[in-house]
Amino acid sequence: MPDNANIEKTQTPENKPKKMFGKLRIAICLLIAIIAGSYLVFVFAPIPFVRKWRNIYIETAMSTNSHQWLATAFIPGFIIDEVMDAIEEQQANQAALESTWEEEQKEEEAKAKAEAEAAEEEQEKVKDFFETYWEINSDNVQNYLTENSIDTSDELYALTVEDLNGELGLTTTEGDTILAINVPNSLVLLQVNGADYVGKLAIVKDPSLICMGKATNLGSRGDIIDTFGENYDALLAINASGFKDADGHGSGGQIKGSLVIDGVEYASSRSSYKFFGMKYDNLFYISNPENVDVTEYRWGMQFFPALIVDGECVVSGTYGLGIQPRTAVGQTKDGSFLMLIVDGRQVGYSLGCTMEECANQLIKYGVYQAANFDGGSSSIMWYNGEQITKSSSPSGFGRYLPNALYLKKAD
Repeated sequence: MPDNANIEKTQTPENKPKKMFGKLRIAICLLIAIIAGSYLVFVFAPIPFVRKWRNIYIETAMSTNSHQWLATAFIPGFIIDEVMDAIEEQQANQAALESTWEEEQKEEEAKAKAEAEAAEEEQEKVKDFFETYWEINSDNVQNYLTENSIDTSDELYALTVEDLNGELGLTTTEGDTILAINVPNSLVLLQVNGADYVGKLAIVKDPSLICMGKATNLGSRGDIIDTFGENYDALLAINASGFKDADGHGSGGQIKGSLVIDGVEYASSRSSYKFFGMKYDNLFYISNPENVDVTEYRWGMQFFPALIVDGECVVSGTYGLGIQPRTAVGQTKDGSFLMLIVDGRQVGYSLGCTMEECANQLIKYGVYQAANFDGGSSSIMWYNGEQITKSSSPSGFGRYLPNALYLKKAD
């Protein structure tokens, strides 16, 4: 019975307080450990979530006057300093900040204004182009520009179209077929047709590009139109003056009437011919030879008749000269210079035209002054290395000519 007595002795009421005290002590230690651990984690742990709320706690306490101790009493100074340094850095960044509402608004307004002005300038540029080249401001040309993605604000003044066979079907505002557009050289080249004739019409927007050339051996032998084009590095050339042509076998060397190039006269005048020429102001004048000071002319020559003077057509019907191949030139009020060649003497293709028909082709495009040059089998046009009209001369390549009017290539 001694063992049972011992067991009963250990379970006596006197031992219970000791056990409870032991448990309480353990609980207190655990609590202290938890608090200490929580403190260490809260103060020193680099965990983003903990760091965020620790910084907020410090910022909240330190932004007061009387409760800073809530931070300083429990958190080491270097931790608090890190937070306060970050606050000072943010405050320092504030120093350079100023509202720029008006400046930004002004900048936006200036930008919008500049864009609007640029758009308006582009529109004006396009408008000016089509006012200058009004002949090509037709629906099918506009469609061509769109279909070929040609930027009308940037590429119009570099526009070139070559279509000597007329396959593109481009036409002018007057309905004539466009064969070439060469804006860098100020040229629009057309095919014109009448009831009994076919011709080519060159419209040159810059009259300063129109020049006169003389044959290499003027006085003894002329040159064919191809030679003029090649010798003068021209883009386009047509025949000009008449020449002595006994029985249709003239060599083209002996010119009829005055020839002036750069103020110098290379042949004597004929009183029965009108004088046609371009002065240094790049305007085309029709005059009588006795009233001409050749030093005023960049180029000039003599032939007959005048077709249009100051906007008035001064010929009617055949003017007594029948139906023939023709060469004629003229100038509009805006300075555009026109050169017309009408093929003729070829049954089934083109018979030729009268003087009045010749004048009317030029009037259609606004010519204000116009004159007839030598025609017949001399009439011919050369463009970019080839003859594009059909001369009625037996040779097929045209007559030997004393001089030629040509379009020089722009610089």
